[in-house]
Amino acid sequence: MGFLHSFPPGGHYTFGVKRTHPLPVAAATFRGIARTSPRVPIGLPRRRFLARAGAAAVAAISSAPFLGAAASATLRAAIIGQTGGGDYGHGYDRILSEIEGVEVVAVADPDSVGREQAIARSGARRGYGDFREMLARERPDLVSIAFRHPRSHTAVALAAIEAGAHLFIEKPLTETLPEADRVVAAAKQKGTHTVVAHNRRYGADFQKVRALLKEGFLGRVREAHFHGKQDHRAGGEDLLVLGTHDFDLMRWLFGDPQWCSATVLVGGRHASRADARDGREPIRVMGDTVRAQFGFAENVAATWESVSAKDAWNQPPGPREHWSFEILGTRRVLAYQSGVGFAFLDSPYLLHPANDLKWQPLPTPAGETVPAHHTHMGRDLVHGVRTGESALCSAQDGAWAIEMVTAVYQAHLNQRRVSFPLADRTDPLA
Repeated sequence: MGFLHSFPPGGHYTFGVKRTHPLPVAAATFRGIARTSPRVPIGLPRRRFLARAGAAAVAAISSAPFLGAAASATLRAAIIGQTGGGDYGHGYDRILSEIEGVEVVAVADPDSVGREQAIARSGARRGYGDFREMLARERPDLVSIAFRHPRSHTAVALAAIEAGAHLFIEKPLTETLPEADRVVAAAKQKGTHTVVAHNRRYGADFQKVRALLKEGFLGRVREAHFHGKQDHRAGGEDLLVLGTHDFDLMRWLFGDPQWCSATVLVGGRHASRADARDGREPIRVMGDTVRAQFGFAENVAATWESVSAKDAWNQPPGPREHWSFEILGTRRVLAYQSGVGFAFLDSPYLLHPANDLKWQPLPTPAGETVPAHHTHMGRDLVHGVRTGESALCSAQDGAWAIEMVTAVYQAHLNQRRVSFPLADRTDPLA
């Protein structure tokens, strides 16, 4: 499910968000300094104290990320894509377009044809062949790392963070857990706001599911079963490319995982580290079949599988895909099928003796209203920059998805259950 699936065709997104303008960061910073400044130390002349305090204030303001842009009416946004190397994800050259107070000033793409097309789509003013030159010249406040392949995500993200930009990043956050840890640490050090494109969190139907679970609509959740897309990328490639969406959703619905066990096969046999390879996409993967189980609080377990078969299973016809999940509760069962949508059974059993149960549409939860900025990833990033609030899906969340992928390989290769957070944070396929 990509960005464009959630919005009307043609790239016109209307949300009717009432825009507020909180106190500019500069003023807030100065007020904070005024409130917390110590009294003049005994024996220190007032003139020297004021000079020292002024220098400290300037240093604090200079190091505060995004101060100049936050204090102005317009945020400068830039897009980084790689035509032929992940392109622009799922329309993420437009993720920062048509947002109040945001101007898309530049696109960077080493491919000249793709760059010009992205400029036209995004409405950017200028184009660059080198993203580093663009960062140096434009000094953008916001950057969309739009290309899908994660192999270059880390280098680009670190450069953008160093340049003082806040980031929207296509999923998966990175290719490996050590890289994810580096990005999270750099963002934390710089105070960088981040949004990672695990877009299910921003979809109305998925938000409805979360609200219904919180209200106890299913009763107590017993277990959940997630099925990967299982196309030509079945196994390890499915695990990283699309499984990270499932893992992020698991964690959003059930909380942080506590443990993982897994089996990875290739050609029907147990995969070894020697079976690690580059997939059809440029990512390091292992196995053509993956079966994993994760444990969560309150005795909830969730399975994830992506299976290679000898028949037409891995070439699904039509709009209905294998990508799906079921959540089984003590009162009801909820299911999702890509290409079909959501439904529930008013029973904890998939089959009922009376044989009179039918799948029904999800009801409307009675819970709280979803904030407007939680319906659009670009707006969520801008909201966080304006207000200081954390995003619905930050780099830390994106890193958790990569950690769950890493746990699958560790559990399989070590032939034992592993616990979270992972003690060994190295790349198991290196």
